[in-house]
Amino acid sequence: MIRLNDKFLTNMHELLGGEFEDFLKAMNKPEQKAIYVNKNKISLKDFASIADFKLEKIPYEDGFYVSEKLGKHPLHHAGAFYVQDASAMFTVNSIKFNGDEAVLDMCAAPGGKTIQIANRLPRGVLVSNEIEKPRAKVLYSNVERMGLRNVIISSDTPENIAKAYANSFDVCLVDAPCSGEGMFRRGEEYVAAWNENLPLMNAQRQLQILNEADKCLKEGGKIIYSTCTYSKLENEGVISEFLKTHKYKLENIAAPFNRGIGIPEAVRIYPHKNRGEGQFVAVLVKLAANTMCSNPNLRLKEDFSCKSTIKELDLTAKLYEYNNSVFFVPNLDFVKKGVNYISLGVNMGEKVGKIFKPNHFLFSAFGNFFHKYIDLPYNSEEAKKYLHGEQLEVHETDGYGVVKFNRCAVGGFKISAGAFKNLYPKGLRN
Repeated sequence: MIRLNDKFLTNMHELLGGEFEDFLKAMNKPEQKAIYVNKNKISLKDFASIADFKLEKIPYEDGFYVSEKLGKHPLHHAGAFYVQDASAMFTVNSIKFNGDEAVLDMCAAPGGKTIQIANRLPRGVLVSNEIEKPRAKVLYSNVERMGLRNVIISSDTPENIAKAYANSFDVCLVDAPCSGEGMFRRGEEYVAAWNENLPLMNAQRQLQILNEADKCLKEGGKIIYSTCTYSKLENEGVISEFLKTHKYKLENIAAPFNRGIGIPEAVRIYPHKNRGEGQFVAVLVKLAANTMCSNPNLRLKEDFSCKSTIKELDLTAKLYEYNNSVFFVPNLDFVKKGVNYISLGVNMGEKVGKIFKPNHFLFSAFGNFFHKYIDLPYNSEEAKKYLHGEQLEVHETDGYGVVKFNRCAVGGFKISAGAFKNLYPKGLRN
C-alpha cells in the first residue's frame, strides 16, 4: 500500500468526488509499463514481428503496453524503442503535425516527448531545451541512442531561449516541471518528495515558463501545456492566469478515452480510467504576434575532417565545426548566438589537432549510410558480445563500419590491420 499525504488525499477527494474510491484502488495497483517504438529506426510492423516479449498496442500512439522491464534489452540499446508511460505519450498526440514545422520543447529531459516529436518532423526541426545540465546530458544520450538527426539540444533558461528564438516556432511544448502527483505509483520516493506547498510554488514557475514560450511562438502557433500532476493550481489555474494576460484560445483536444474532470477542451488522464499514470494536457492557439526580434544566427565553419577520415560514409550533406566537434546541423537558421548548446544536431565526432575521432552518435544516426556493416540478430551470441565490448570475428577490409541489430544501427567498429576494434561506448555496455 502506498502511504499518501493526508492533504493530497483531501485535494483529490474534492477534485474527484464520487470517483475518489476508484482512484484510491487504482493507486494501489502496479503501474502499467509501456514503450514507444522509434520509427526513425524500425517500423511498427517490423518491431512487432521480432519482439520476444508480449505486446499490446496502445490505440493512440506508436507504442505498446508491456509487462516487464526492458531497459537492458538489446533492442533498447539499438534505439528501437523508448520506455515511456502511455499517458505521457498522449501529450504529443494532442495536435496534428504536418511534418515541416519548427518546434521547441522547452523542458525536454529526459526526452520521451522529444523523441515522439522528432519522429513526426521528417522535414522539420526541433530545438529541445533543458535548463539543468545533468538532465540535459540524459536528454542528449536518449536522442543519440534513437539516432535522431533533426534535434538541436540546448541547456539554457527559458528567458534566454525566448530572447534567442523570438517569433521562431510553429509549436512550443511546455511539459512543465510539476509536483509529480501523477507519478506516485512509480515509487515511494515520488510520494516522499511531495508537500502541500509544492503546487503553488510550481504554478508560479510554470506561468513564468509559459510567458517565455509565448515569446518564442509565431502568430497562429500552438503551445502544448502538460504536467504529470493532478493539482488544479498547476493545471487549470495556470492556464486561467495565462489567458488573462495573453491573446490565446483553447483548442479542443480529440481524445479516444474519458477526458476526466476539468477544462472541457483539455484532457485529464487518471489511473482509474486509463492504462497509465496521471497527466494533464491543454493546447493554446496564439492569436496575436509580438514585436520581439530573435538573435542573429551563429556563423559556423564548414568542416571536411569527418568525410576525409571515414571514407565508408556515403553522406553528401555539409558538416560544420562547433567547439572542436563536427556536426550535421538540421537547420542553420535555428543555431543562434548567445545560447548554450549541448548539440547542434548529430555530433559526428571530435577534432583533436588534425585527427578526427568519430562519435557514437555518428554510427547511431547514420548507420544506414555506411557501406561497411554487420547485421546481427539482436538475440544472438554475437550481439551480446558486441554490447559487452568484446571483439567479433569479421573478415573485412580496414576502415570503419556499423553494427546493426535486425537492421537497427547500434554502434560502430573499426578494422585496423585486419583486427576488429569495438567502438561501442564503455559507459553503455551491458
